[in-house]
Amino acid sequence: MSVEIVLVRHAQPLWEPNGRAVNDPALTPLGHEQAESAARALAGRRFDQVYMSPLLRVRETSAPILRELGVEPQVEAWLRELGMPDMDGMTPAQVQEFFRRARARDLEHLWEGMPGGESFRHFTERVCGGIEGLLTDHHRLRIHENSGHRIWDRPEAEHRILILAHEGTNAVLISHLLGIEPVPWAWLRFASAHTGISTLRTVPVASGVVWALTRFNEVDHLLHLGEPTA
Repeated sequence: MSVEIVLVRHAQPLWEPNGRAVNDPALTPLGHEQAESAARALAGRRFDQVYMSPLLRVRETSAPILRELGVEPQVEAWLRELGMPDMDGMTPAQVQEFFRRARARDLEHLWEGMPGGESFRHFTERVCGGIEGLLTDHHRLRIHENSGHRIWDRPEAEHRILILAHEGTNAVLISHLLGIEPVPWAWLRFASAHTGISTLRTVPVASGVVWALTRFNEVDHLLHLGEPTA
């Protein structure tokens, strides 16, 4: 028996419609095409449960996927991307300057997240606690210690889970399940394209199972649209 988690990043968002930033953007026309292509890539696959972020770019990405799969999702607030400060109404120049200053900070300050937004430490705790709670509460998986390592108990049944979320959320989730030390640049370590598809699967080790990243950032479904965009 095994558990498989398929992660899909949202499609391309329109961050600055009419030349001004929005906090919760919809998709671009290309983004809608990417979402339709992702739906075709996932067509015919069976999932026992689908979980998704509540943010608009994920909801719009998920619409053709859910229609193709014929399933109802469960919305989970912990799947939201790292919380940003209010940037609604900023010009592109103001947004660029904000990120330039934020990225120029010393490494020790990166755990604070973006100035005025959610700390990366809180974001990491939110996502890690969310995925562990989901697997233990809804999919009857448990964790035990073995020789100083956290090992998951062998699953009692096959589970196929689809998660529709964000680059940062998916990167933290992957890092945590693989047992990789958290860092406040996780989204760079596991960077994915818009609607990139990644797969984690449990594999047996000693008295239980661990997670393996069997596929990462699959983008073949985007090739007909041109170069996949980050």
